[in-house]
Amino acid sequence: MKGKIKRNTVITLLMVLALVMQTFLAPLAANTASAEEEKNPDPNFHIYIAFGQSNMEGNPKVEEEDLDIPDNYYMMQTADGHKERKVGEWYPAVPPLANNNAQLSLVDYFGRNMVYLKSEDNPDIKIGLIVVAVAGSSIKGFDKDTYEEYYSTAADWMQGIAGQYGGNPYQRIIDMAKKAQEDGVIKGILMHQGETDGGSNTWWPTTVKKIYDDMIADLGLGDNIPLLAGQPVGNDYQTIKKLPEQSENFYEISSEGFNGDVENNNRVHFTAAENREFGKRYAEKMVEVEPQYTFGEPTYEWAADGMSVTAKRVCNELSYYVQEETVAATKTITKEATVNEEGTAVYTSADFANSAFVKQTKTETIAKLQPAAATPVPNNTGTPTATPVNDSTTDTDKEDTVVKKSLKLTSVVCKKNTKKITGKVSEKGATVKIKVGKKTAKKATLKGKKFTLKLSYKLKKKTKVTITVTKKNYKTFKKTYTVK
Repeated sequence: MKGKIKRNTVITLLMVLALVMQTFLAPLAANTASAEEEKNPDPNFHIYIAFGQSNMEGNPKVEEEDLDIPDNYYMMQTADGHKERKVGEWYPAVPPLANNNAQLSLVDYFGRNMVYLKSEDNPDIKIGLIVVAVAGSSIKGFDKDTYEEYYSTAADWMQGIAGQYGGNPYQRIIDMAKKAQEDGVIKGILMHQGETDGGSNTWWPTTVKKIYDDMIADLGLGDNIPLLAGQPVGNDYQTIKKLPEQSENFYEISSEGFNGDVENNNRVHFTAAENREFGKRYAEKMVEVEPQYTFGEPTYEWAADGMSVTAKRVCNELSYYVQEETVAATKTITKEATVNEEGTAVYTSADFANSAFVKQTKTETIAKLQPAAATPVPNNTGTPTATPVNDSTTDTDKEDTVVKKSLKLTSVVCKKNTKKITGKVSEKGATVKIKVGKKTAKKATLKGKKFTLKLSYKLKKKTKVTITVTKKNYKTFKKTYTVK
């Protein structure tokens, strides 16, 4: 008993510490997706709406391991009455997420698994959750046309939970989602509801479809937004199994293998371990079915000196979302120019980090060389004469055609609120100097091809970071990045 009390005390202290961290980190989270800082929503800030009853709200207690969340994982406060969080603002997604009655939910682990799955391909990805859940509620409590009548006769405790959302859970979802759309892009909807009335009521699937259609219309979303609906304990609700018949955007998430909290004779609510696995199932399906950005054909623009090329492509869904990358190029003279003939030079770009961009080449004509000027030579009469001009030129007549090798940078990371800048150079033994904003350039530490510059201050968003790479017998490489 003493061990259990001690363990509970530790968990309680950790939860208090997490809330204190949220208080200080709230401005940071808000700034991450602030519409005031950026003219357009961040296309890399992916937002998901989650609603339902007690299993979406979260029943098992939050444990120590649940307080460790990944970076770039946020929740918008949706419920009134929280001591530390303000409704409509972003915070680190430390559980609980739904309301003041909530504990650990499957949506907690949906969000963190989305971070893990997506950041492998795009380290700039951020995940944001909008969670509204009312324990015990019928699906009618989320229908904007029936919620008022439904909650008017509901139990006092249920009315209390709905009251945290202004008495209208659906409208709270819409209000929060519209605010979130200023910051990012809504990519999908999660639902876990049905224990109350989804087992056999034939009207339940069509009501879900109506609520989904209302959300799409009220938020101006596309016709390809997925809705994932999870099975309750037992994995046996036929209405949920048949839900995909209502729309090609509807998907069932299996709860097979989950038995509920058997230890406490609770076969309605999932255990903490089951919620962690269930959230992962939701995430894996969402990554599979959510709409992906598509882009127009890339365009390429060479620098005036031919020593770099910039690739761009524009997102079809978000016209302001432009992917852009600049790489260095090398120059090779394939034919020397002479007095009588033009020469040829070929410029070849380095490989792009973005696989959508293709290595580029271009050919340039080198103008004929100018004949050497005649030099007066005294003759034995003292009268200057001109030396004859030879059709072939000497080495000193030719322009310098020595081509130095090129350096390049890859995997550069300079993120806001961090105290270091890292990356890779193409050659060992190079010197890397980094200039942050208007500060004096500093030499980075190089281990093999990897470099690191540790800072005494945190990087601020939109700060310019200029990296210069030098090495003997190589062309100096210089590129400027913007802190994101």
